[in-house]
Parts: sequence; C-alpha cells; structure tokens
Amino acid sequence: MKQIPLWKVLYLYSNKKMSSSKIAEKYGCCKATILKRLRAANAEIREAGVARLETSDDALKALYIGKKLSTRKIAALLGCGRATVHRKIARMGLARDASDSHLKYARKPFLGNEAEKAYLLGFAIGDLRVRKVGHASKTIKIDCGSTKYEQIELIRSMFSDYGRVWVGKPRSGKRQIEAFVDDSFGFLLEGRKKIDWALRGDCFVPFLAGFTDAEGSIFITNGKAAFSIGNYDRELLELLKDGLIKRGIEPVYLYRARKKYPIAGGYRQRQHYWHLIISRKEQLLKLFNMLGSHIRHKKRKDDIQEALKNIALRNSKNG
Repeated sequence: MKQIPLWKVLYLYSNKKMSSSKIAEKYGCCKATILKRLRAANAEIREAGVARLETSDDALKALYIGKKLSTRKIAALLGCGRATVHRKIARMGLARDASDSHLKYARKPFLGNEAEKAYLLGFAIGDLRVRKVGHASKTIKIDCGSTKYEQIELIRSMFSDYGRVWVGKPRSGKRQIEAFVDDSFGFLLEGRKKIDWALRGDCFVPFLAGFTDAEGSIFITNGKAAFSIGNYDRELLELLKDGLIKRGIEPVYLYRARKKYPIAGGYRQRQHYWHLIISRKEQLLKLFNMLGSHIRHKKRKDDIQEALKNIALRNSKNG
C-alpha cells in the first residue's frame, strides 16, 4: 500500500465530502486506516451516511412528518440510501408512530355526534365486520359483502369522508366493500360489548335506524304492511323491544325460527333465529314517524312509503 498524503485524505473527506470507505477504495486500503489517519489529525468524523443527504433538517422534517412519506420514498426522492435517511432522522430526534409510516391515503378523525355514533354502531352490529389491522395499528378495517347495490352505496357514504373505501368487482352477484379509517372509530370495535349508551335517551332511535337499515325488513304480507328485524341475538332484540314499548309502540312480538329452518340460498339456520315484528297499523305509523329522517337505506325508505300507502288504503276501505 502506497503512502497516502494526509492533506489529500483531509481534502477528500472534509472538502469533497467523500466517505472514508470511498477514500479507502481509491487508495487500496481499509476503511479503518483512513479513519485512523483522520483521527490522528483531529479531523471531525462524520456520522456515517449523513453527509450524503443533501437536504436541510427543515426539508426532511416536512417530508417525513408533514407529508408522512416513508423513508423509502424520501430516499428515492433525494437520491440516497434508505439507511442514510434513517440515520439523519434519528440524529434529528424525529419520531412518528410506526402505524402512520405506510399510510397511502389521507384520513380524518370521526367528527359525528352521539346520534351519528349510535346509527353507525347499530348498522355495524347488524351488517359489518370491524377489526384492527395489526395489534399496534391505528388502522381500523370495516368490511361487508352484499348483493344489494343500495347497501354498498350506503356503506360507502358512511366512511368515504374519513378514509379509503374500496369496492370490489361483483362475484356471483356479490360485491365486497372495505373501508380503512383511523382509531377514532374505535367505538365500533366494542360492538355488542358496550351497547348500553346507545339504547338510552336520544341515541335509541338512531341506533334502531342503523340496525334497521342493516337487518330490517318492511313489507306487505297478506295485503297488510309489517315491520320485522331478524337476528340470532335474542337479548338484543329484547332490549329493542323494551325500548319501543317505553316509547309507546306495542304490541311487539318476538318470533323464533327453529334450528335447521331453511332460509334463502338453500342454507339452514345453525341456531334459533329471532324476529321482532310489528304489524298493527297504529303501531307502524308511530314507528315510521319515529324513525323518519334517521333511515338512510334507499330501499327501506321506499318500503316505508309503500307501507304507508297500504295503511292509507286500508283505512279508506274501513272508514
């Protein structure tokens, strides 16, 4: 190995910002030799890789914290290695929650009031699967599969203002919809476990409306309008029944479908399936008046109008 002039090493390292590895490669020696000579000359040894990141601290902070770009994207943008970006971020003491590092779509926190929360909870218990994406993640995934266009569009409208909503292509007539929102929607994760607040006071009606949009049915049978909600959760239907009775809507019946009872698609019930049913005209009018503006599902709205026409026609015939 030829003798390397100290002034040359200092010039390349301090002025030209060449790394100790590159200098060693240039002169055919090891990196340790170059570093030893630099330290002997009391040269300031740089943190590995930082000199190659030619951007200001403020600019890096704007990319990493402000725009929430990943270190991989920042490295590609600045033309350096990802490890270099990591080292400078660590030196600057920048911190960002790991769950935010790979977000591709903007999100907004839940901004609704208690009534909106109650509606969403009622709908989620009826028709949505809600779960966290990873144990430490701040992302909540909400999904559902449906053959009904109105149902897909309703779910899209619920969450599109808050995060990414993806709708798949139809398969056998069924579409999958998935929404990705932040942890301000954590109340949906609690689901059936913490429901008491939604069954009290002003929250009861929007909760019932959400559950009706998800699981309810308004129809004409034997020339008469009727309302029904079907579910395996008898206790929940009992709670809804009690809430309706307190609001002057009765009688409300609970009907049990037997196990193994055939349902749509040729399937059979694995458990007892329960129906909450309201069929008397005066009780239906009270119910529809109460639910009123809280119902969002297009088909439910149309069905209510058909039920009201049926009731009016029957009243006109009966005087």
